[in-house]
Amino acid sequence: MIIEALTRQHNRTAFDCGVAELNQFLQQQARQKAVKSISKTYVACQESAPDVIVGYHTLTGYSVITPPAHRNYKNYPHPLNAVKLARLAVDRVHQGHKVGERLLIDAIYRTVLVSQQISAIGLFVDPFSPEIIPFYQQYGFLSADPMNDSILEMWLPIATCIEICL
Repeated sequence: MIIEALTRQHNRTAFDCGVAELNQFLQQQARQKAVKSISKTYVACQESAPDVIVGYHTLTGYSVITPPAHRNYKNYPHPLNAVKLARLAVDRVHQGHKVGERLLIDAIYRTVLVSQQISAIGLFVDPFSPEIIPFYQQYGFLSADPMNDSILEMWLPIATCIEICL
């Protein structure tokens, strides 16, 4: 499996993860947002079929106004840089085959690369639904606001990102 930036050569129309919103983003918005430097989408493809998208993730810059409850960032008065995992989806045919895990590890790796260039306190994500939270927790993601159960936002501190990539 290869993970690379989305290009015109990738067949976006055939992708179906079962969530209309995620399908629509890939099919209608992902390339335009990359061209405008709003976000960057990376696709997973099998080497034998490099134009068929089996999954994707989208990363964007993120400014943390209210830092997560973490001893290193408590009461910090200015916005902090981070990376946002805006989307992660796997085609129905490939669900259950660890493609999501490969995409998440790739997103974590790219977060580490960003942190080495401009600084980033970690990787943030808004799980699509509460059922997805355990997927992120198994990699060390924490609640961004442990005092508020209604907020699904989670984050992976940069030190944990680095540990995962070692």
